[in-house]
Amino acid sequence: MSDDSDDPVMALLATQRAVLAAVENLASQVEAMQGKVDAMGETLTQLVAGSAGASGAGVGRELTLGDRFRQATDKEAAADPELRAAYSHYVIAQAIAQNLHRDNPVMAKQETAQARGWIADQLDQGRQFDMAKAKRREDGVAHAVIELIHEEMFSGRVRVRTQPSQER
Repeated sequence: MSDDSDDPVMALLATQRAVLAAVENLASQVEAMQGKVDAMGETLTQLVAGSAGASGAGVGRELTLGDRFRQATDKEAAADPELRAAYSHYVIAQAIAQNLHRDNPVMAKQETAQARGWIADQLDQGRQFDMAKAKRREDGVAHAVIELIHEEMFSGRVRVRTQPSQER
């Protein structure tokens, strides 16, 4: 047997090498596509968050509270006394969006950006926000309380949990 092409072991090894090369190629393509999806998600988030320019904010006009909320970083919004309560609901909206879209981080980012815009629009309409509520479980872990405002924010896709004594 001088010719390796007749050897089944060598043929199997050649096939395995070809499959491995194809898998590595596919993995690099998936990685490149994920990078593009992440970039598109970032761009969309920036476009939605940056819609303050489209809202009419510009030269000769003072920024509205909603404009300030749209433009503020998370740290700035949390530190600003006029934005802090609205921001507390945005933090809950982030958690809700991540929970609604567990397997799709791009959709979660989009939904979070929409929630930020919704809150900003509400601020522009004069809505006042109370601080979001949290409860501590028996194990000491704090959990956000879903409120009617979150039902409104997410078009009824989340529900306020009623206490057992309130149920009929």
